[in-house]
Amino acid sequence: MDRSTAPGRGLLGLLAVLIVLAYAVPYGLLRDIPSWQAAFLFWTLFGVAAVAVIIRLISGWRP
Repeated sequence: MDRSTAPGRGLLGLLAVLIVLAYAVPYGLLRDIPSWQAAFLFWTLFGVAAVAVIIRLISGWRP
């Protein structure tokens, strides 16, 4: 296995965890919280984290 692919696999794993959290947190942890601020904060942090991981993933791509 090439060492250059190892960090990419870790980031893909992190992205997979973020995707699972995108389902689990709103429908699980935030289900009983009537305030919309909790959901807004979660989706803001999720969006920033997902964009950061995707930017890091594609920054190493070369044609």
